[in-house]
Amino acid sequence: MSGEPAGLAGRTVLLTGATGFIGQALLERLLSGHPSANVVVLVRERPGATADDRLAELIAKPVFGPWRERTGEDRVRDIVRERVRLVPADLSDAAPDVPEDVDVVVHGASVVSFDPPIDEAFRTNVVGSVNLYEGVLNAARRTGRRPHLVHVSTAYVAGSRKGVVREAALEHAIDWRTELDCALEARRAAESDSRRPEVLARLRAAALKEQGKAGPSAVAADTERRRRDAVADRLVAYGRERARSLGWPDVYTFTKALGERAAEDTAREAGVPLSVVRPAIVESALRHPYPGWIDGFKMADPLILAYGQGMLRALAGIPDGIVDIIPVDLVVNALLAAAVAPP
Repeated sequence: MSGEPAGLAGRTVLLTGATGFIGQALLERLLSGHPSANVVVLVRERPGATADDRLAELIAKPVFGPWRERTGEDRVRDIVRERVRLVPADLSDAAPDVPEDVDVVVHGASVVSFDPPIDEAFRTNVVGSVNLYEGVLNAARRTGRRPHLVHVSTAYVAGSRKGVVREAALEHAIDWRTELDCALEARRAAESDSRRPEVLARLRAAALKEQGKAGPSAVAADTERRRRDAVADRLVAYGRERARSLGWPDVYTFTKALGERAAEDTAREAGVPLSVVRPAIVESALRHPYPGWIDGFKMADPLILAYGQGMLRALAGIPDGIVDIIPVDLVVNALLAAAVAPP
């Protein structure tokens, strides 16, 4: 890659979701193709792994392989040290303390399951977005900056509908704040109900039947596991039914749609530019970092693999239907194009 695109030269880009599939590819492109851009990476620490540990693991991944080979391991370490700043943060908890020099935000962190418990989906896809933008805007107010927010959504926010859906704000009158409050209250109600004496007695009886010979500790542990599973199952079912009642197939697309609305409200109130990018089913790279690069199994992989191995002879579908699959490097191209062209 020769030269540097002008749009991000000398600018600071904040990324969330950098350890995910799209985020890895975007971080690699920023480091390899935009040599004067600086990157702030929000990363959630986990037990036994600090933010620095997670960044080191990330840079060692195959997506960075061609860049490491071209540049050299020592120089790559220097570049990462010079240009990448880490902000340990859990966006579902509170607004992060971000640097004041952020020019562009690409928010890609998201729950990836279609059917998580409803409160978990809201905490990641809605609360996480609100907290992130609050942290960014708090820092921006101290310097007078107007950071450009690039919100990574999904093509499926349109929900269960027919016809053309234009690249514009979704048309619905759903109050995301009310839905959020109800989702969080659903967790509290489910936790409370699961601790009622008659419920605990039933769960303990089932645990005793299977674990009685293992002793009281094993019975207690199994009872608690059953209680937690029952709470999760109830919240998954609630999320699925609430989404369908409002025209979405699952709680993932439902909360991504409300995450868009929360981002729109936040950007409008703060007077900052917002771009929303809606990828479809993201699959392996077409060209960059190399043809076929992928990280783990994605949504269409089992079907593609089965077809390639001759296990699946045909795919049922509409002959003139559009297969909603897009290579990850084209998604990165779209994100970078959006980042340098605020509305």
